[in-house]
Amino acid sequence: MENKRKLIIFTGPSGVGKGTVEKPLFDDKELKLKLSVSITTRRPRDGEIDGVHYYFVSQETFDACLADNKLIEYSMHFDNYYGTLYSEIDRIIEQGKIPFLEIETNGATQIIDNYRKQGREEEIVSIFLMPPSFKELERRIIGRNTESNEVINKRLEKAKEEIGHSTMFEYVVINNDIDTTANEIKKIITKEFEYLLKSKKENTEGRKA
Repeated sequence: MENKRKLIIFTGPSGVGKGTVEKPLFDDKELKLKLSVSITTRRPRDGEIDGVHYYFVSQETFDACLADNKLIEYSMHFDNYYGTLYSEIDRIIEQGKIPFLEIETNGATQIIDNYRKQGREEEIVSIFLMPPSFKELERRIIGRNTESNEVINKRLEKAKEEIGHSTMFEYVVINNDIDTTANEIKKIITKEFEYLLKSKKENTEGRKA
């Protein structure tokens, strides 16, 4: 039977450690992961590069993409819009790599719903990163010491809502320890995309021979 797995959705509440867990995943080149770059209406932060961290667009451009059905998902997060282009997913797949979407939980559930309606749910490997406890998540967010109490409270309320949607995801991974968590996710990817990773490895070994 043909393996239909094509992309990975990776989400979880703010402060759960998604970025930290991702690093060892992308450092492992054998996994063939490629980060899907989202479009956003938010202004670039210091050090962010257009086309690398995000595609930074105007509200007008974002609205046009939405009207033309070019977005696989979109959401508003703290007064800015974010979205994923269908063309970005296709571009990565054509490179023989695995699209890795690190997106807001709302956007992730949109993709799952859309693919389910199209009978394509099996193409998605969905992973929700869960904090060890809500108290620990609160400690991490407050520990950043970069935001006002109002913003922190908004993030915590949103986190409660996002955790409530975790049952929609195929895999729920608790982030107790970065190395353990990353290894668990590596095992998931290796299992689900064995057909692609195995063929890539065989081709490489064949060229060496």
